[in-house]
Amino acid sequence: MKRMKNILRPAFMMTLTAIIVGCGGSENVEVFPARGIVKFNGKPMTGGGAISLVPMVSQSGKNAGGIINADGTFVLTTYEDGDGAMKGSFRVIINQTTSQEPDYGGDSDAPGKAAVKAVQTVTSADIIPTIYSDPVSSPVEVKIEARELNELTINLERNGAGSFVPGA
Repeated sequence: MKRMKNILRPAFMMTLTAIIVGCGGSENVEVFPARGIVKFNGKPMTGGGAISLVPMVSQSGKNAGGIINADGTFVLTTYEDGDGAMKGSFRVIINQTTSQEPDYGGDSDAPGKAAVKAVQTVTSADIIPTIYSDPVSSPVEVKIEARELNELTINLERNGAGSFVPGA
């Protein structure tokens, strides 16, 4: 089974995001189901990765996040798997996975295995700009509303200008 390679920059940015905005209060704030797709230059974002929401204004509660699948789709989670996000306006942080560790097919601690490098899985043309992983400067914002399901389409562009299209 192939494992996704840990990328230091996205991990650092996610940690920084948690430090900057904190986890909010200890009470569970009501959340609303939210799912969607991340597109880059009009096509589903390749490689997969992670998505997190940072509140635009101070509010109690825990930040939502999720895994972006290889086809660009995601489901947001706050307290329990797939439960959604609290209502409000949020800055969107996207971290893309661009490589995978190779399948060693055996003991990963065997001598000589450490020299094997990760395999690039996303072409340079499909790598999203780093501005989308910045918790302060990401240009993408979404609004989560108190409704049965929030369908989100997040459009990223090569020039770093992103947008969000709310679902019906």
